[in-house]
Amino acid sequence: MKSAIKLNTIFAVITACLTMSACSQRIAKLIENSESFPFDRTITSKEINELGFKKGKYCTDNNGNCITYYYASPLHQDSLHYSIEFDTHDRKSVVRLELQRDSIRKDHTGTVILLHGFRSSKEFMLHSALYFRFLGYRVIVPDLLGHGESSGNKKYGVGDSTIINELVDNLITKKEIKNDHIYIVGNSMGALTALYLSALRTDIDGIILLAPMVPFDQALYNYSRLNHPILSLIIPEKDVRQGANLALTKAGIEPGDTNILPLLNSSELPILLLSSPADRIAPSSNYKGLDKANIQVCEISDRNHPSMATIGNAEHKVILQWLNELAQ
Repeated sequence: MKSAIKLNTIFAVITACLTMSACSQRIAKLIENSESFPFDRTITSKEINELGFKKGKYCTDNNGNCITYYYASPLHQDSLHYSIEFDTHDRKSVVRLELQRDSIRKDHTGTVILLHGFRSSKEFMLHSALYFRFLGYRVIVPDLLGHGESSGNKKYGVGDSTIINELVDNLITKKEIKNDHIYIVGNSMGALTALYLSALRTDIDGIILLAPMVPFDQALYNYSRLNHPILSLIIPEKDVRQGANLALTKAGIEPGDTNILPLLNSSELPILLLSSPADRIAPSSNYKGLDKANIQVCEISDRNHPSMATIGNAEHKVILQWLNELAQ
């Protein structure tokens, strides 16, 4: 049944693309109505409960939008191990983490906010959340607007920062977290949200970006070439980009606002940027020109885009050193 629906959708897109304006409108509508990917191959609801994640909900007074989030306290166990496989059309990546308590050698405290990417959800960030809990941090892991269990329309990493900022203020007011030693971790589109959120606050100690998204129209085109190669041969690149930009415009967002490079260049916060040359959706080559004292760029080899949401052994070495240097 799902295959039949997918084929019908593809046929409808091809038919609409017989005229350019109808094509971009159809693509924009598909973007607006797209659902989050299922997460059960990465982590199950039972595992989430067993790992001590609790679910919360915050609703804004401004427009009635609500975001759902997971929160959890630090872990005190002696070790942390996981191995997760991420398979895309061109590459299979396995992320492994093997940590022992005595290898950390330094206590960490504070809060880490983890933000997922486009068509992802909070569940895809939970293994990375486990990692930070093991280091000693409390974690907050929300669904972005229009994703997962959150309500509202998609804001493509730009407009999400306002309600997440309100959520953080609310948690501080309720004394569930403290307003010091706060870090933000953003994956893909969530990296954009991380930088917009950091600009709204004065209590952020640092930002970790995992495979930050390229401008949205470029990201969508990269994704379509990788995951729908035949369809991308039929539909011109300009139509895909116009559809992406139309979706942004309908959400009240300027396409240029999804370009993360100006945000990186204007931020004075400590930033650790991790990317992979093997990532065909958000390639590391996009960030080779960055040259700022507050930004550290590190390449992780042989990793596809979905796998970059999960911290493995290679990332751990870089992240732990970066955190320890900030604490000095």
